Amino acid sequence: MRIKKWRTYLIGTALLSLLTAAPMAASAASYTVGPSDSLWSISVKFDTTIAKLKQMNGLTSDMLLTGQVLQVPPPSYMTAYKAQAGDTMWIIANRYSIPLNKLLAANSQLADPNVIWQGLDLNVPKRPAGFRDGFFPLKKGTYSPYGNTYADSRTWSSDGATVRSHEGVDIMAAEGTPIYSALSGTVVQAGWSELGGWRLTIRVDGTTEFYYAHMSRYAPGMAKGAAISKGQLIGYVGSTGYGPEGTKGKFDPHLHFGIYKTSPYASVDPFLFLKWWELG
Repeated sequence: MRIKKWRTYLIGTALLSLLTAAPMAASAASYTVGPSDSLWSISVKFDTTIAKLKQMNGLTSDMLLTGQVLQVPPPSYMTAYKAQAGDTMWIIANRYSIPLNKLLAANSQLADPNVIWQGLDLNVPKRPAGFRDGFFPLKKGTYSPYGNTYADSRTWSSDGATVRSHEGVDIMAAEGTPIYSALSGTVVQAGWSELGGWRLTIRVDGTTEFYYAHMSRYAPGMAKGAAISKGQLIGYVGSTGYGPEGTKGKFDPHLHFGIYKTSPYASVDPFLFLKWWELG
């Protein structure tokens, strides 16, 4: 009888350890199609491809119905998480060492964030390795959904169609949309660039520069050596570049945002930083 009880205790302990182990990550989540959704907009939202969405959901056409439930992969800038018994948003935020407001912003689909249940699919934003107090350079509602265009191929060059790697992320917005500095720093480059048009390069620390390109014009006071504050207006979205001074209209208006390390000089993928700042 004693042996039987001991076995029961061991099995119970093993089950308990499984239930209280590290949080379970989900491989996919569900998404309810809204009236303005398309496969393209959903693919951008979840940083995936239309082909992947169609494969995951067995779709044979691009048609969607409002209210249709799709399986979607977790975005690359999020960790998919299934809520456990006893979880609250505050507990999850502390578990992952992220601000509660960012966790709430990443799960705006919840009708009431105070009410979550075991098995609920949630998104946990991934923390970038630094610059976590940055300011998103465009105001909410002034730009289109964007994906990660870093390292995409580009073909324009001054001496012909040379294939090169895109060194930033493009955020589409209307001509004249205000642009704000993501961090405080000092302007180290201003003026025309054949590739980037009217651009600004702002040094934000001893080894890092932020690059804003294709502006239609600058805000007052933008010149080499100017001290810039985080959130300060620095210019306006445009379509300048890809030619001599004054060239514009060779592509749709957008902000090209890049990050460069200066020792040695090399580009850094800015996508995770942008997505973190975007949460507010």
